Amino acid sequence: MAVTYTSKHHSPEDPGGLIREVLDLGPEFPGPARDVLLTWMMRLDEDADPSAAARALIARYGLDHTPSKAGPCAELVALLRETATYPQERLNSHLCRPRRRGGPARRRESD
Repeated sequence: MAVTYTSKHHSPEDPGGLIREVLDLGPEFPGPARDVLLTWMMRLDEDADPSAAARALIARYGLDHTPSKAGPCAELVALLRETATYPQERLNSHLCRPRRRGGPARRRESD
């Protein structure tokens, strides 16, 4: 099922213009920033690189400077910056290789 976004800020890096909308709210954005980041990541195309998308948004929206005020909006910018430095290879190694639970395999003694 295809999703159609009507926001004028929609782009492949910002589906539905979610990040732009939050930035436009500024200090009125109540948060939580982590929920917005997760929603943004889930909206990205499945083959999109979140770190590349975050870098594109940082450049497009001028987020390379620290916001003057603290709060949920500034936290979102910090999370985007962190995402921008997280390489796709590292994401793939964590998400595509399930870890075995319980440590090393135990040898069973035969009867």
